[in-house]
Amino acid sequence: MFERKIEIHRDEAFEGLEAARQYAEAAQKSTRRYMAFLERLEALSIEGRYLDVGAGPGILTSLVAEKFPWVEITALELSEAMVSMGQDYITHHGLEGQINFVTGDAADEEFIQSLGKFDLIFSTYTLHHWEHPRKVIDNLVTMLADDGLLFLYDLRRVWWMYWVPVNNGFFKSIRGAYVQSEIEELLQDIPSECYDIKHEFPFMVSVFIRRPVS
Repeated sequence: MFERKIEIHRDEAFEGLEAARQYAEAAQKSTRRYMAFLERLEALSIEGRYLDVGAGPGILTSLVAEKFPWVEITALELSEAMVSMGQDYITHHGLEGQINFVTGDAADEEFIQSLGKFDLIFSTYTLHHWEHPRKVIDNLVTMLADDGLLFLYDLRRVWWMYWVPVNNGFFKSIRGAYVQSEIEELLQDIPSECYDIKHEFPFMVSVFIRRPVS
């Protein structure tokens, strides 16, 4: 019962402009879910170039840009509909000079390398959606600048959620999320001193990864 259950991948869930619009409207109403992430980000105090992987309609990207107006952010998103929504959103908020939206797949090594190096790469609520998570992680780690950091913030599967009689998208995501041992297995070839996994109350996890020294 507690096994990881993948019901749908992110690119399938948010196909089409209407689905993207609905997601954007919901995200604007639930920005509180990003508060713990933003606090973590502030504590890291990283300057320079940021890459937001799976930026969706740009709600969190814009919050980061407003909180850290001195950083340059590339917002990477697989869905063209989401990118269209995101571009409209950042223009409406006057952030088009700070945020650059691009359409692409983080699993595509050649494409991802074309974006250059970043001081901070972050991704929120997307790890459990990735079809090839280790490939994406490897690609992103190679894009880190010296002393750069990859910060993955996601849901964490917890047993008691299986007893809640609800079957909406959030609970489906919980069932598709990873527990710590699965993340450790996912990172098994990366030296343990290069990553840190922290549980976040009540069912979140933060994963920090630095590029191994050659």
